[in-house]
Amino acid sequence: MADQTPTSPPHDPLPSEPRALPQLFVRPPRTHPQPEHSSPKSSAESVLGSTHSSDESEAPVTPATEPDHAVDEVIDKLQDLPAAAVNFPAQPRPRRASTTLISDSPTDIRRLLGEGETATKLISQCCGGGCCLLKTLAPDAASTDFVPVVIPDNVAFRSLHLRLGPLALESELTDTTPLPPANMSFERLPKNDVQHVSDVLKTPPQYVQPHPPYKVYAAPLYHARELTKPGAEKRTIHFDIDVTDYPDEGGVDFKVGGAVGICPPNAQEVVDDIFHVLGIPKFVRDTPVTLKTTAGRWPTIWGDDQPRELVTTRRELLTWCVDVQSHPPTKKLLRVLAEYADAPNEKKILTYLCSAQGQAAFCDLRTSSHLTLAQLLHAFPSSKPPLPLLLSVLTQLMPRFYSLSNDPHISSARPGLPGKRRLIEMAVTIHETPNWHPDSPVRTGVGSGFMERMAHAFITTENEGVDPRSILDLRIPMFRGLMANPLSKQFGGEGPMVLIGAGVGMAPFRGFILNRLKNANCANKIWLIQGVRDSMLDELYSGELGDHEREIKKVVQSRKAKVGGDDSEVKYVQDEVRVQADIVWFVINALDGRIFVCGSSKGMGEGVEESLMDVAMQKGGISRAQAQEFWARKKEDGQYIAETW
Repeated sequence: MADQTPTSPPHDPLPSEPRALPQLFVRPPRTHPQPEHSSPKSSAESVLGSTHSSDESEAPVTPATEPDHAVDEVIDKLQDLPAAAVNFPAQPRPRRASTTLISDSPTDIRRLLGEGETATKLISQCCGGGCCLLKTLAPDAASTDFVPVVIPDNVAFRSLHLRLGPLALESELTDTTPLPPANMSFERLPKNDVQHVSDVLKTPPQYVQPHPPYKVYAAPLYHARELTKPGAEKRTIHFDIDVTDYPDEGGVDFKVGGAVGICPPNAQEVVDDIFHVLGIPKFVRDTPVTLKTTAGRWPTIWGDDQPRELVTTRRELLTWCVDVQSHPPTKKLLRVLAEYADAPNEKKILTYLCSAQGQAAFCDLRTSSHLTLAQLLHAFPSSKPPLPLLLSVLTQLMPRFYSLSNDPHISSARPGLPGKRRLIEMAVTIHETPNWHPDSPVRTGVGSGFMERMAHAFITTENEGVDPRSILDLRIPMFRGLMANPLSKQFGGEGPMVLIGAGVGMAPFRGFILNRLKNANCANKIWLIQGVRDSMLDELYSGELGDHEREIKKVVQSRKAKVGGDDSEVKYVQDEVRVQADIVWFVINALDGRIFVCGSSKGMGEGVEESLMDVAMQKGGISRAQAQEFWARKKEDGQYIAETW
C-alpha cells in the first residue's frame, strides 16, 4: 500500500477501476437564423444534464427567472441595428475576444437595449460593456447630399476588413480620443562628442537591462537542430546555447526546470520597411542622437520610472525597444496616425476609429488577429507621424521566456564537449500567423521568428559541410530568468512523479527525466504522458530519454485517433490522464509524490485540470467540491504543479 500524505482522503488509495464519466448533452440549435459571430458559448446553447459543470466555465449562465426567448430578442435587436453599430463582417474571420457578459445593473441594460428591458443580456464578440452600441452614424446613405468617404485602394487597407457604415467626409464625430503627447525627443550630438558604437544587428544596446545592474548577455549559439519532421503542423527547434562565460550573479545558477529570458530584436526587413514608409532617410536611421524621455522606464526593460538622457540611434530603438507586431492597435496609435494623415479620406477613417461613432469598427479591428505597425502604415500611406511621437504610443518590446529542456550539469558533462563548455538547452516552437502581404503570406512571432533565423543560418552552413561556429558569430541575447519558477522550485525529492505535457510543454520534462536517470533507475518512479498530433512528425526528443523511455512514456496522438475512427482510442493528453487514473491516484497519494503539468493553458491545461478532478472523484469517492479542495491543498503542499501559458 502506498504511503499517505496529510491531504489524502480517508479512502484507501489503492487503484480501482474508473467509473463511467457523466455525459453532456447540448440543447438543439434554434430554428431561426443566428448572427455569424454568435458565441459558441452563449446561453442559447447552454449545456444541459451535466452532473459536474465547472464553476470556472466561460459560458455565462442566464438566471432561471429569465425566459429563453430573451436571448432571441437581444440578437434580433442587434441584427436590426445599422452595420456601423453591430459591424458583423461579410466574411467570418478569427477573433480573439471572448464572450462578455454585461452586468445586470439597470444602467447597463438601458445603455445596451434602451428603456423597457429589465433582464441581463448577453452580448457576444464585443470588447466589453456594449460600448459599440452607444453612438452610431445616422443611416443617411440614401440622402441626395450623402457622399461616402473614398476607401483607400491598397492591399494593406483591404486586409483590415473595416466596415465603416455610412461614413462621409462631412460626418459629425464626437468624443474623439485626444492626441497623446510625445514623452521623448531627439537631439543632435555635438560635433566633438565621442562617436556612438552600435552593434545593433547582434546585441541590444547597453541600456536594455533585464535586472540592473546586470546586462543582457550575448550567448554564442553552440548548436541547433530541428526536432519535428517535415509536415508537422508546428515546427519546433532545439537549441544548445553556450553560457560558459555567463557572468556570476551572486551565486544564482541555472537549474533543471528553470527558464531563461530571450531579448529578441525586430527583424531588420521589418524595421527598414517602417523607416521606408515613414520617409526616414537611410543616413538618418543610424546617426547617433541624444534621446531624452520625460518619464517611465522605457527604453530599459525593468528600470526605474524616471526621465532619461542617453545616446542611441533610431535603428536601435526601433529594433530592440518597441513591439511592432505582437499587440492590437490602440486608439492612441490610431489618433497619432490620424493627426498626421494628409489625405482627407484617410484622416477621416482614422478619426472615425477613435470616435464614439466608430467604436464598433474599432472593436472589430482590435479583436481580430494582431495587426502590425507596418500594416497600418501601408494601409494609410499619407500618414507619416514623427518617430518620437510614434514611439511614445507603441508597446515596449519585452523578453520571451523559454524553459530549459535539460539538466545544465548533465549537459555540460556530456562526452565530446570541448574545453569544459557549459551549455543550456531549450526547445522553441515557431509561432506562425497569416500575414497581410501577398509576397509574405505567413509571418512568425518576434521571439520564435528570431530564433528561427538563428537556427536557419546555423543549419544551412552546417549542411554545406562547414562548422558554423568557425565562420559565423551567432549570438542569442539572453539572461538568467526564472530559476525559481514553479517547475524548478518543486522538482526534487525521491518520490514518484507524473509528468503531463503537450507540444513544447514536454521540453522541461526532458531535464527532469535525465536528472532522475543520473541518480537512480527511474522506472516505476516517473511516468510521462505526452500529447502530440502525430508521433512520426511532432514527437519531441523521441529516443533521448534514456534506457527506460518505453517503460515510462505514453504518447497520445490526436491525429491518429481522428483518422482511425476508433472511439476507444484516446484523442488528447487529458483523455490519457483519465485512462491512467490508477497511476495518477497512486502518485498523488504517495509520500513526496508529485504531478507536473506543462503546456498551453487553453485546451490542454484546462482539459488536464478537469480530468484530474474526475480522477479524484472516481478514485477517492468524493464530490466535485471536495475534489477541488483536494487539488487546491495539493497545490499548496507543492505536490500539484502546473506551468501553463
